[in-house]
Amino acid sequence: MVSSLLKKIFMGGESRVAPVLLALVSVSVVVWLYYSQNSFFEAFEAKTYDLRFSELRGAIPPSPDIAIVAIDDKSIAELGRFPWTRTQYVRLIERLSAAGAKVLLVDAFFPERETAAVDRAFAAAVKKAGNVELAVVFDFDNELRVVGGTHTLPEIEQVAAGIGHINLVPEDDGVNRRNRLLVEADGKLVPSLGLRGAMAALGEKEFVPGSFEVGLGDRRIPVDGNYSMWINYTGKAGSYPRYSFTDIVNGRVAPEMLRGKVLFMGATALGVYDMRVTPFDKNAPGVELHATVADNIISNRFIRRTGLESLFDMALIVVSGLVTFYLTMRLRLYVAIPAAFLLSCAYVWLSYWVFVQGHWVSMIYPPLAVMVALLIGGSFRYLVLDRSAREMRSMFSSYLSPKLVDRLEKEHEVVRIGGDNKEVTVLFTDIRGFTSFSESRSPQEVVTRLNEYLGAMVQVIDRFDGTVDKFIGDGIMFYWGAPFAQPDHAKLAIACVLEMEKEMARLNAKWATEGVVPFSIRGGAQSGEVVAGNVGSFGKKMEYTLIGDTVNQSARLESAAKYYGVDFLIGEQTYLLTRDAYRYRELDRIRVVGKQIPVTIFELLGPSSDPLEKWAAKFDEALEHYRARRWDEAQRCIAAILEEKPGDRPSKIYWERCEHYKNNPPPEGWDGVTNRSDK
Repeated sequence: MVSSLLKKIFMGGESRVAPVLLALVSVSVVVWLYYSQNSFFEAFEAKTYDLRFSELRGAIPPSPDIAIVAIDDKSIAELGRFPWTRTQYVRLIERLSAAGAKVLLVDAFFPERETAAVDRAFAAAVKKAGNVELAVVFDFDNELRVVGGTHTLPEIEQVAAGIGHINLVPEDDGVNRRNRLLVEADGKLVPSLGLRGAMAALGEKEFVPGSFEVGLGDRRIPVDGNYSMWINYTGKAGSYPRYSFTDIVNGRVAPEMLRGKVLFMGATALGVYDMRVTPFDKNAPGVELHATVADNIISNRFIRRTGLESLFDMALIVVSGLVTFYLTMRLRLYVAIPAAFLLSCAYVWLSYWVFVQGHWVSMIYPPLAVMVALLIGGSFRYLVLDRSAREMRSMFSSYLSPKLVDRLEKEHEVVRIGGDNKEVTVLFTDIRGFTSFSESRSPQEVVTRLNEYLGAMVQVIDRFDGTVDKFIGDGIMFYWGAPFAQPDHAKLAIACVLEMEKEMARLNAKWATEGVVPFSIRGGAQSGEVVAGNVGSFGKKMEYTLIGDTVNQSARLESAAKYYGVDFLIGEQTYLLTRDAYRYRELDRIRVVGKQIPVTIFELLGPSSDPLEKWAAKFDEALEHYRARRWDEAQRCIAAILEEKPGDRPSKIYWERCEHYKNNPPPEGWDGVTNRSDK
């Protein structure tokens, strides 16, 4: 019931509107999910960000200018329980200053006093070095506004080269994917420790906050509305060279290893609990994240997720969805599903390639658009189009060639209740003497022979893409040019007729070996315009058929073939369409029952490549004499024909006509037309 309702709604005169509307609905659903940032799909999208790093792209070479001063297990073992006295940091600063390090960024803060002497010594060392950046950590409310912070002692912080915040805010799933480059506190923008490191490395003193970017010299760092930058991870923890804190302060690291380096000092020992989750690691030291941020800026390697990427996502959602819907409408589902899968795979590869170029485009939503379009389009096709195609196949498969049935499933709109004008060639055939044959045989034998004959003829008609309309006892009505236009419909029909005669000869040879009486066939063909369409009651009894004068003429020609004693009688329109490829003998000009306009009829002789027999040319001469009322001359030509072809029925007919007109001359104005009184 549902499919019938959908069919009535969608498959009427506006049958092309429904698929377009459904295609737009399918992409609109995904576009809405994209802009609403659905948490379920956003979680998947975030995981694809991690996957692109860890499983697809892998590690990339880190900046050679960056290294880590590690507060590691070895340092704790040698220097004692952490935290250490600030005297150790004084020793570190002095060693690094002597080695010529470019900058030391301290991923730690010193908010409490130790002793006045130690604190003064530490401040003095920081001031003397002139390249020590200290850390600050802020507290935020639910709207990411600063509500407090933890600083190093003022006397130490004031003499530092600068301060950078070390806040790392993981996503909802605990993975750190962004770093907030700038935090507004007390009316000032405080850079992150990573940004501080990049500024020192590049020799830049100022940064320029902008709309969705932070300027640093000639670099434009892409950020979101909160100044957060997507981190382009270089690899697993340990990607940057690590120098143990204790090795440096005890002089076990060669100065040239430290010279000119941007050094981030921070804890790498697990017991210090400064571990973060990254796309590469479950436990990565926080100091390495700050180093990675600096590396991204120094190396100018960013991950951009801006308005441009959003436009790309939108375009690919629409394109992927519409292409999939189109494929689903044009292809069978068992072809459309693999095609959609390959389309999704191609897009995933594209999104990865774009990611390697530094752009994060969605890996989830365009494939989701493919899935939704496949689901909606597939459902529509199954409930409406394929249902219609199944009905169409059921209706036509018994009398249409498989090739045309397949085409009909795709272009079902060519067949509808009502009709269309079509240029066709129609044929009627029957078996000579079948009535007497059937009277002298048992019903079982008659049906068996008839089925064998009809089956062989239908196979020939199928090979030439003809359409069987109906069986009329031993007769067949078939045609070309409907339901699909066939520009060469007449030539296909005549080629089929010749092949049917050959097939009949093969059947008769077979039956001869079985001791069975042979069959012979005759038929009539005419070309012209008809009305073609489904006729009947929708849902009850339907039949696709042809109606019109061309059909009637073809039937009359088949009947007249018996009178003229020929196998196939061809109408004038078919002759005109095929005379360049086939040879004919003009037989007569007749006026069929119910018609005033006469038609010229022809006998099919064979392909134009066959040699022309002398008697055929002689018949044309006889016909010319006959129409000119030269009865004796016509009979002399006919006599010559009968001498060569004694059983030629048309020649005998014209001999008798000449004899009749000698004794009963036709009236003035006689046009040579024969009026047929039977159907």
